[in-house]
Amino acid sequence: MSMGTAAAIEVTGTMARVGSSIGLGIAIAKANHRIRREQAVDSVSELAIRLQEARQAQRGALRRAAQAEARFGAAQVEIAALRQALVQERHMTTALREALGI
Repeated sequence: MSMGTAAAIEVTGTMARVGSSIGLGIAIAKANHRIRREQAVDSVSELAIRLQEARQAQRGALRRAAQAEARFGAAQVEIAALRQALVQERHMTTALREALGI
């Protein structure tokens, strides 16, 4: 084999390795891009699910807050009635004492 032929084979082999490496690099870049895109879609889906869960939790919290406000309002009405009953009790006690001369 002549030196020219050997050089040509060497150059051809090097070019084949470079071409193969470039092809492999492009394939890896495409795969990485696809993975990043899938991860972005997964992230968006996950965020959408989290948002939906947060909205459900918020609705539950608002419902519980409304129930608590209703109980608080009922308690305030009951307290007002008890205060009024106490005032009447005191007046009746005072009147009874006066009647009995105590």
